Amino acid sequence: MDRSLDVGHVAETLPDVGQTLEDPRLRPFGVLGGTVLLALGASLSLAPTTGQWTFWSNAVAATLVFVGVPLFSLGLAAAEPPSDSRFHIGVNLSTKQRRAVAIGALCITLAPVVMALGSPLGLSLLVLATAATMAFVGSALVLTGFVAWTAETLGEPA
Repeated sequence: MDRSLDVGHVAETLPDVGQTLEDPRLRPFGVLGGTVLLALGASLSLAPTTGQWTFWSNAVAATLVFVGVPLFSLGLAAAEPPSDSRFHIGVNLSTKQRRAVAIGALCITLAPVVMALGSPLGLSLLVLATAATMAFVGSALVLTGFVAWTAETLGEPA
């Protein structure tokens, strides 16, 4: 069997989530990428569209925002780069807090996917409730990570 099809080999070569979240290169990618996606989504949602393009304009704008917010959150939660970097903000979350933000970002990103894949099944109330719960739990996890860091920072002696 080809090594690229061997599940064990592929699993061994995947990066560890903890190492990925500890990489300071994630901050510029997440902050810039999230900001650009949010700006594009907001601009597209403000553009006046009528007729057949209204649905697609709104759908693309919502998708860009739903991907931009978690990406920005992940970038902000990433490890603090060196102090001479332009992305040295002063936000340095612990590993547990980073994981909470990452899980929350994943939940927020998957909420519209659940809606898109589940709506054609005809279980609209169940699909809507599942997607709303995922978005709510994801938002709560993202906020929990940052609120916990804020509480720790304010609790430290000056």
